[in-house]
Amino acid sequence: MLTIANLTKAFRGQKILDGVNWFAPERTCIGLTGMNGAGKSTLLRMIAGQMEPDAGEIVLPKGTTVGYLPQEVVGGSGRTLIAEALDAFADQHALEAECRRLEDALAHAPTSGVEHDALMAAYHDVRERFDASARYDLEAESERVLNGLGFRTRDFTRDVGTFSGGWQMRIALAKLLLRRPRVLLLDEPTNHLDLEARTWLEEFLGACESLVILVAHDRYFLDVCVQRITEVSRGRLTDYTCNYTRYLEQREERRAQEAAAYAEQQEEIARIEAFIRRFRYQASKAAQVQSRVKQLEKMERLAAPEGHERRVTIRLPEPPRSGRIVVGVEGAVKRYGALEVYGGVDVAVERGTKTALVGPNGAGKSTLLKMLAGVEPLSAGRRTAGHNVRLAYFAQDQSAILDPTKTVLEEMMGVAPVEMVPRVRDLLGAFLFSGDAVDKPVRVLSGGERNRLALAKLLIEPANCLLLDEPTNHLDLTAKEVLLEALLAYEGTVVLVAHDRYILDRLPTEILEVGRGEVVRHLGNYEDYLARKASGVRVAPPAAAARAPAAATAAPPAAADPQSARDAARAARDAERRAARAADKRAREAASVESSIAAKEAELAELSQVMNDPDFYQTHPNPQAAFSAYARLKREVEGLYEKLERMSA
Repeated sequence: MLTIANLTKAFRGQKILDGVNWFAPERTCIGLTGMNGAGKSTLLRMIAGQMEPDAGEIVLPKGTTVGYLPQEVVGGSGRTLIAEALDAFADQHALEAECRRLEDALAHAPTSGVEHDALMAAYHDVRERFDASARYDLEAESERVLNGLGFRTRDFTRDVGTFSGGWQMRIALAKLLLRRPRVLLLDEPTNHLDLEARTWLEEFLGACESLVILVAHDRYFLDVCVQRITEVSRGRLTDYTCNYTRYLEQREERRAQEAAAYAEQQEEIARIEAFIRRFRYQASKAAQVQSRVKQLEKMERLAAPEGHERRVTIRLPEPPRSGRIVVGVEGAVKRYGALEVYGGVDVAVERGTKTALVGPNGAGKSTLLKMLAGVEPLSAGRRTAGHNVRLAYFAQDQSAILDPTKTVLEEMMGVAPVEMVPRVRDLLGAFLFSGDAVDKPVRVLSGGERNRLALAKLLIEPANCLLLDEPTNHLDLTAKEVLLEALLAYEGTVVLVAHDRYILDRLPTEILEVGRGEVVRHLGNYEDYLARKASGVRVAPPAAAARAPAAATAAPPAAADPQSARDAARAARDAERRAARAADKRAREAASVESSIAAKEAELAELSQVMNDPDFYQTHPNPQAAFSAYARLKREVEGLYEKLERMSA
């Protein structure tokens, strides 16, 4: 499908890709991974044709359509959401209009001759392309994709210009998926997607027949979606036919082998050079010295092996001990005008717990976090904070509090406790600020860089309760791992909202499910929560533990199964869910195709009856157009039957 030969690209004299040769087969999902700046996005842009290589070529079969989703998109306005989605089918509509134009031209052209033959050849070409790409029930398909990405039916009539930047990204993704290009390039598609939308996208890509090449900083997403990982590092591409977790294992094995081979060669070189130095000036050894000099010249030197990316381990400041109940709300009511988000909920967070808030978009997760942090006043009810509690709250717009006149390092040094000063640069490195980047003024940082700096600044301050609203946004896989390890080792209390499935499976000790104006507690991590939901077990809402301490400990979490057993069970459940959803999707699509066949056959029967009329040529205003319509309908029906057979197979 895609072939890359001797591809080279450099920026400011530094080679990002150096003579790369690579092949990507069709109907494969490939994940690109590597350090920031390694060239992942550059490679996608060159495949998409938005950037020219310095040398080499990218070869795709003639007529291959390529769709590209960049990290940032510019939204439009003036059209409804459903009209914008239907714009994905503009090429199909253009082909259909050209078919109609050629059919009309044929109806008025002579029935033979050069003009007729030219029109027929053009019509055959356009018709063939239209039949190959034609799809039906476009509006229903658009609605399914929009719903899957989190849009509600009432959003379909909204002007696209009224959606925020994150939702603009979803609109661009929806249009791209509806186009179904043969090569689909996605640069961090999970940014701005909640868990439900990510799950839907995982299933969509699992059934996708395109070549998919994606960059993602979501480990679980990569494990579920990709069949191959391609590592972009030091100007070259290295393939691993596996998911991300297995790639990490295979990468370490490969690096160990490379390190051993490099060390062995270096020892051999040292022995040869020592012999040359020792006997260089002895006439009796001249031939042997020359032989070894030639041996060194002919030796193909191995490159120094890649070490692990420098893994920074950060330890958060020791938190002061708080009371047993850290923070909570009792009878909390929250209204925004006529909209009631919470109608009297009780929540109590205990010391040392790691709690995740989950629920669909708009359910009130961020609102509850703000209520616990005390930055959002309650409409009714009471908020309580325990003894000696020191809260640190990270909001999605936390970067607004940074001082634009300071450098990155100055911002951190201004809040770092004395014992953390020696580790400030390590913490900044973990959040992708290294080398000269620490001296950049805050005012020149991008939005993602400002968010990372705000998170690093918050984590370095001593606190015993961290309230974090989507802290993993704008972090790469390495930085996420560093943050996760720091939070796992942290002895204080954590309450977070996150859309990263890997974080939610590893960190929380309890899940608070938010939705329909209430909060329900589930003990365990996100995987345990899904299992409990699937079994229909419902836990009582988390009433304030201060009023009922016994109730808070009456139902201890079930003993954890061994990790391997839980991983196997999770994989089995995921596979079963995907299979069930895929089967349901196929059934719906088959029903839609059967409905289209019935409608087309009814049109054929009606047209056939007209054409079989003995007076057809005398009474019909345009017999040629009728014959063209009949041929078109017949091909459409045949194409639909073939599609139905493929779906059945």
